[in-house]
Amino acid sequence: MIAYGQPESARVRAVIVNYNCAELTLRCLQSLKAQNYAPFELIAVDNHSDEQDWSTLQKGADSSVILHRTDRNFGYAGGLNAGVKLDTGQSPDYILALNSDITLGAPDSVLTLIRALQEDSRRVACSPLIHDKESVAPPGECTQVRRMPGYWTLLVAHSCWLRRTGFGRRIQHRHLYLDRIPFPLGTTVECETINGACFMISRPFLDAIGYMDERTFLYMEEFTLGAHIRRHTSTACLCTAVVADHIQGASTKMRARHRPLRRELQQIRSEAIYLKQYAGVGVMKMGIFRVVRATDLLLKGIAAPFGSRA
Repeated sequence: MIAYGQPESARVRAVIVNYNCAELTLRCLQSLKAQNYAPFELIAVDNHSDEQDWSTLQKGADSSVILHRTDRNFGYAGGLNAGVKLDTGQSPDYILALNSDITLGAPDSVLTLIRALQEDSRRVACSPLIHDKESVAPPGECTQVRRMPGYWTLLVAHSCWLRRTGFGRRIQHRHLYLDRIPFPLGTTVECETINGACFMISRPFLDAIGYMDERTFLYMEEFTLGAHIRRHTSTACLCTAVVADHIQGASTKMRARHRPLRRELQQIRSEAIYLKQYAGVGVMKMGIFRVVRATDLLLKGIAAPFGSRA
């Protein structure tokens, strides 16, 4: 168990990883500056963007923001680790990780997330409700977090064709917590993972697990963290009293612009790392996984010219 002081005195470091989306990052930082919480550090990690984007970030960020540029693109997990480990002379109690396309709404959002974590000494991570701008449904009625996937759940729920079968729908339904939707508002909901778009996590817990797994370049961070949370008999929660606005997939699209195949391959690689390193999957099942994912890629390649969203 980790002991903290009062919520109002806990030290928080917000880390935003920027990669060629400086305008979004600056918008995110602006929303964080409106928080009525202190002590509160703002750090933007530039994951070796092009020079124009880096220059835009430098010009737009004021002295309240600590800018750190990496010497190459380390992926989301690696960029986040760089911000967590950065020596600023302060030692944070919590890390608030945000995608560039996230903005926090209410000025007491940070304090509310801290209070949600401190309600239960076993909690080490939490996420707010995410409001996707493209969604017409209220955030409490949308997918927010996922249950930890075993082999078959991951194989089926992430497949563009298996998840459309009768048994696939049932597996995905449980994986997406659809049995818990709509989520009750203004409270905390116990869950197995966080939402990678925005989450607050205990810094001592990150230290204990050796930080984010940098082998997952762009995807699966929620589940690798969830595996560590489970191993440490800790818990996570969804704080439905806080809402963060999200431009659905904007940062991912900008990071991987015009490279859909590369983006798909990154996800498959991250899934394979999770299955082998965290789920203990053997050679035979990994062979089935590769066949299914190759079929996914083939079907997406065939369907793309016809406007499919598979």
